[in-house]
Amino acid sequence: MRPPFFAWTARDGSVTSERDTVPSSESFVRGSADALKVRLDAAFERRGTVRAYTEAYRWIDDAADGFPELAVDRYGDFAVLSVRSDDPGDTATTLAEAVLRCGVRGVYVKRRPRSDLRREKHGELAPQKPIGESSPPDLAVHEGPFSFGVALADGLSTGLFTDQRDNRALVHASSRGRSVLNLFSYTCTFTVAAALGGARETVSVDLSKRALARGRENLERNGASGPQHRLIGADAFDWLARAERRADRFDVVILDPPSFGTRDKGTFSVDRDYGRLAEHCFRLLAPAGRLLATTNHRKTNSDAFRKVLSAAARSTGRTIAELRLLPTPEDHAHRIDGEPATKSVLVTVV
Repeated sequence: MRPPFFAWTARDGSVTSERDTVPSSESFVRGSADALKVRLDAAFERRGTVRAYTEAYRWIDDAADGFPELAVDRYGDFAVLSVRSDDPGDTATTLAEAVLRCGVRGVYVKRRPRSDLRREKHGELAPQKPIGESSPPDLAVHEGPFSFGVALADGLSTGLFTDQRDNRALVHASSRGRSVLNLFSYTCTFTVAAALGGARETVSVDLSKRALARGRENLERNGASGPQHRLIGADAFDWLARAERRADRFDVVILDPPSFGTRDKGTFSVDRDYGRLAEHCFRLLAPAGRLLATTNHRKTNSDAFRKVLSAAARSTGRTIAELRLLPTPEDHAHRIDGEPATKSVLVTVV
């Protein structure tokens, strides 16, 4: 029987619990460079199905691939190494150099520590200079029928989240002839999916004008720009309130906020605000409309997330026809206490 994704398979074939016995990431990068390259090549081969569809994917997925607290995302000929340890030591550099030996041109190292490092300069968490070559400023990668621009040296985020790939495919397959609202749209990758899927109109809302500019570039890159695809720079809460007063209605609403962020009037947090956002979304859904709700808040488990959405629907008088927890892409198999990092739920109302 195949072991659970969040288990670790030892060299003798035994399967043990990740939380109890998985060695530290440092122990995995000790030894010869050749041995480390063998492990990376094996993980690369396991991504064969994913690689056939996209140039952007998770190559190393934490303990699911035997590298606890480390993740490597590949974007074409370049890679981003994310380190979740507070004190990575030489581990990140050693692994980045090994990744270079596997055929990539450059590796960007991003630190995502658990401790509060707000006093550190942003550049120390995401240095612009990679190990190896720098990626071109206009780097774009293909994902199925889409092409997305990515900025690997631009802070902790690249402009494209590989864990949302299957959700983008779902939006692409279910948008024909429909009106689509994309909240916290960032670089508008969901909007591109909806537009190429034949959406009648799209509205993308994000507080960051810079992110929306990149979103416009993504639409133009895919031949999907036009007056039917509106990009709006606004606080999501404020815009939703105005949309309700106008009695706007959408067939599909995508709700993908950050776990924590700033607003025009304070801050946003999943614990405090997700339910209120979902209520706004349910009020805007047309009959038989769909809400795609996602969160990468690690302290919110799947059951709790579904309960938040169910409560929001009840409070707005909407009847749920279907509430379905969506699977995560196969290259994002790592689990924390049995839970995926990103939770996605599709809600259809009557």
